[in-house]
Amino acid sequence: MKKLVYVIIMSGFLSGFALADPGIPAVPETQGIDISTTVYAIGNIASSSDMQWLISNDPRGLPGIPPLNIFFATAYQSTYSEDTSSNGNGLIFYDKELDVETSGQVSGQWNIEATKEITFVGIDGARITSADNIFVDGTATRYLTDKVILCPFTAFETILTPSYCNSAEAGSLIDMSVANVRTTTTDRFVVPSGDSPVELNHDILVTGFATDVPSRGITSAHMGVLTQEGSGGIRIFDQGRIILLYPDAPAGQMEFSEDTIVFGDISNFEKLMHYESSMRR
Repeated sequence: MKKLVYVIIMSGFLSGFALADPGIPAVPETQGIDISTTVYAIGNIASSSDMQWLISNDPRGLPGIPPLNIFFATAYQSTYSEDTSSNGNGLIFYDKELDVETSGQVSGQWNIEATKEITFVGIDGARITSADNIFVDGTATRYLTDKVILCPFTAFETILTPSYCNSAEAGSLIDMSVANVRTTTTDRFVVPSGDSPVELNHDILVTGFATDVPSRGITSAHMGVLTQEGSGGIRIFDQGRIILLYPDAPAGQMEFSEDTIVFGDISNFEKLMHYESSMRR
């Protein structure tokens, strides 16, 4: 069967100095959560993870928003969920690693990272279902660029980072009587500075259980993105002097969605979904 690969990279619209999304710095006290689960059994399985995370540097704190402060305020929220269960006896191999880190992370590191592998063969028609979903949403008012970006040249392109309201979501679902599945889920939005991009990723790979024994059932994967970017609300006179600061007006909006579903005997299905947004890319 032909290998099916989708790579979705939200880059062109979200790139360059004209757009915002420099992430958010960590709060003074940070936490880490690490969970490792391995199951090898003949029987039933039920496992779930659910996380909701809100963070803001608005001086009034989370109880004081909305609205955000007119200047220098950011709020992010991220959710992650995974639910796996079988409806009857089967041969089960389930392995999952979940790492959560609330400190600032740079490129190549993650605030939420989850990997999962499932191998299942149902007995007497038993099936296994497993769903993953990751979501990140960021909103901010204007900042002085040199206060959020380390690169000294960025402020020559734009004195202010514009207001923005950006969100991205991705996930997948399987419902199978025979399954050999791997998923990887990550996001990063708490960063030391805006030099590291906000990212969200979800990958799913479905292969055969063995040679000439394909996975059997239904698999689907989806992604959605909504970006709204401000104009910056600033005009510059010669010599770099600011002569007028006006309300930050909407300057760009993009909506994107992607869904794929496959059902039947599946020898190979792979979908890679990637969202990235930053002042420097």
